[in-house]
Amino acid sequence: MAADFEYKQMLLELDKSLKAEEFESLKFLCKDEVKKRERESVNRPTDLWEILETREKLGPNNLAFLKQIIKGSCNGRLDVLRVIENFERGIPLDSQRPVNSSSSVPTNQPYVQQPVFYNPVPNQHGQQPVIYNTAPSQYWKQPDHPRTVNVDKYMKEINFLMKNLGREWRFFMRTLGVTDGDMMSVEQDHPRSLRDQIYQCLVLWISNNGGQFDRGRIVAALRDSAVERYDLAGRIQDCDI
Repeated sequence: MAADFEYKQMLLELDKSLKAEEFESLKFLCKDEVKKRERESVNRPTDLWEILETREKLGPNNLAFLKQIIKGSCNGRLDVLRVIENFERGIPLDSQRPVNSSSSVPTNQPYVQQPVFYNPVPNQHGQQPVIYNTAPSQYWKQPDHPRTVNVDKYMKEINFLMKNLGREWRFFMRTLGVTDGDMMSVEQDHPRSLRDQIYQCLVLWISNNGGQFDRGRIVAALRDSAVERYDLAGRIQDCDI
């Protein structure tokens, strides 16, 4: 339930962040998913979010299309994209507010987001937020580096992770070293299937790891404080899959 509430908060924050002309561009980019008559009746971004949810183009674990149209309509505004990315990372919305040197803010003044100044709030383990690498690796660009590798002998472990990882899967992949840029590329290629996203990221990691499925690194990543899937780590370590 908490995740659904945070997801709705994120959508409301996007609603407040978008300018009028950006919203019109956003509707235009949705013309393949939303009919013209429906678009004409959409008055706010939240109306559009609801339609996209009914089309299965938007959801708590299905944000690839949203990021794609936000990029296209907002000229790459990092403050808007960061609202989505911080939700994916589990960073509370309140911690994304800019640091204000004034001790008091008039209540009659609207909040204006200043995205470049963020207050680093420690997570529940007392650790400072991590700055993630958002640049895609060269894996996707090198023609002599196949996008898929032979992972048949690792399919038992891969299937186990595909079936059991949930929302924490991005933190798990980051711990393994998969970049946010690569994860975004995978999400764009497979926007409707979380299992396909996990599979492709694991194939990427195996390829970058010399074609090897390093069980020790998998176990360590599952036990990382950002993931905390000790149940899965124990089963993989004991080969109980």
